[in-house]
Amino acid sequence: MQLLSKVKRILEKSGFELSELCSFKNVGFDLIARRGRELLIVKVLVNVDAFSDSVANDLKALASLLSASLLLIGEREGSKPLENDVIYFRNGVQTVNVKTLENYLVENVPPQVYAAPGGFYVNLDGEKIRKYREKKKLSRGDLARMLHVSRKTIRLYEEGMSARVEVAALLGEILHPSVISSFDLLKPVGPFKGHRKISETRWLYTFQKEILSLIERLGYKVIPIHRCPFEAISKESKNILLTVAQKYSVSLREKARMVRSIAEIAEKHAVIFIDKCIDGKRNIEGMPMIEKRELRQMRDPSEVMELVIEREG
Repeated sequence: MQLLSKVKRILEKSGFELSELCSFKNVGFDLIARRGRELLIVKVLVNVDAFSDSVANDLKALASLLSASLLLIGEREGSKPLENDVIYFRNGVQTVNVKTLENYLVENVPPQVYAAPGGFYVNLDGEKIRKYREKKKLSRGDLARMLHVSRKTIRLYEEGMSARVEVAALLGEILHPSVISSFDLLKPVGPFKGHRKISETRWLYTFQKEILSLIERLGYKVIPIHRCPFEAISKESKNILLTVAQKYSVSLREKARMVRSIAEIAEKHAVIFIDKCIDGKRNIEGMPMIEKRELRQMRDPSEVMELVIEREG
């Protein structure tokens, strides 16, 4: 919790609005944060080696659907501490320590170095290398001799190949200014191809599959999302619904509050599809509820959105 508190303070200090902490055991992320148009999904682990491939894929799917960036923040990999101002990757997710996060968000110092097998590397701006090499009237052969590498390696650098930190430093001294490209920790996750179909989701029980199938038949594209406080994201035209499908229970209020907090930060609508409303209530914790019988009677996707907006708290 101490590490998570530090992360929250940094995000708040740099102008982010934060959702409630996602305290449910099976949720794969800790919070969602927004600053202007930047949306960020955050997972915090002391040991980043505990970040599994399955959780990473679930969070990449969610980030892709929400046009969000995704960050894993930790202290160490195994017994080895994460270095300051170095990007690590765990199952394709950008991973940093708290100091790197603070330097990037508060001090406006983007990281340039990343860890990979064999050491630390940087991404090179190949066009800059070519431009400044030609400006200094150096051939590829000349530059290769100065760096103690082959002409082919220089060509590859100009085509965008990465370089070890020490080589990049020498390259910068020769060409001046720096030809290193910085990392953007807030770059949204790109398209994700691993979305599951409703029929392929083992974690959904019968009532949830039935509800999501009904929504799909109305014309929504329904993408089940595992390790989230909601069961799916439903898309139709420009509308995106964080979709909860759950029979009424005592835990529903806490779940509704958490999903509403996430929806507010993500600037999306959210809805609970339920077996039956209790005492005639049509929303809980500001989250609209729609009964299964009401959903069955609908014939157009716009009817869902109209009811959601009408019942929002």
